[in-house]
Amino acid sequence: MPSGIPTRRYGNATVSGHKMTDEAEQMTGLYNRFDGQPSLSKANGYADPTGVGGDINRAQFRKFQTQYHVKGTQTLLGPLLDVDNGLDISQDQTDNDGVEHLFGALGTYGQFTRATPTYDLLDLTLKIVDVSGTDDCCIGFRKNEAFAANVDDYNDACWVNINLGDVLVESMVGGAATVTTDSGVNWLDNETHRVTVKVVGQQVVCLFDNVPLPGIPAYSFTAALVVVPFFFFLQATTTPGKVFWKSVQIGKSSETTSSGDNA
Repeated sequence: MPSGIPTRRYGNATVSGHKMTDEAEQMTGLYNRFDGQPSLSKANGYADPTGVGGDINRAQFRKFQTQYHVKGTQTLLGPLLDVDNGLDISQDQTDNDGVEHLFGALGTYGQFTRATPTYDLLDLTLKIVDVSGTDDCCIGFRKNEAFAANVDDYNDACWVNINLGDVLVESMVGGAATVTTDSGVNWLDNETHRVTVKVVGQQVVCLFDNVPLPGIPAYSFTAALVVVPFFFFLQATTTPGKVFWKSVQIGKSSETTSSGDNA
């Protein structure tokens, strides 16, 4: 290694001025604060983004990308930075229109195969200006499959949904109907909260401001199922406040759940 390049050891991993080994990356995951405007394009990375329902675009950040799928029709073609609040992901804010962001891309970075003892997490901090504007505001994991127009149309998934201020946990398995549980926790206008969804082996654990959501029945993904972290937003009314992303962490490590973590 060239002289003058600092080196650090984290467990069995080495971090240098040039790179971090794969093991360290798995231990720490990926963290991004939304303080810059992403580069927007079609999913191929070349053409300009489009806003027709069903179109797939790409937002390229410093450390990662999202593919985002248009729900309804959008004239604002992607997320926009607000220097005071974070990344505005709500776009047109037209009733029944919205967007779904897949962290990574179908079949590429961000997909995880369910197998004990690894765990995966999606940890998203966001601000909602007016909760009456959220028909669906979902943070979680779903099967690695083609985008669907409605979040209930996926085959296997589990997510936290902020619906008109109610913090719900919803899930489905094998294409069956969505099971919805109200946690009893509420999200108020202009509040910022941290939502974490962990998949520990196959079991899902949902936390709100780092506290497990109460009263949620256990849910586990099928063994060996490939899942991806996603965010799904659908507008409820025509004149609500915006939704801002503050920061995200996407992780994969060998940590296992404790007996106090309940899905």
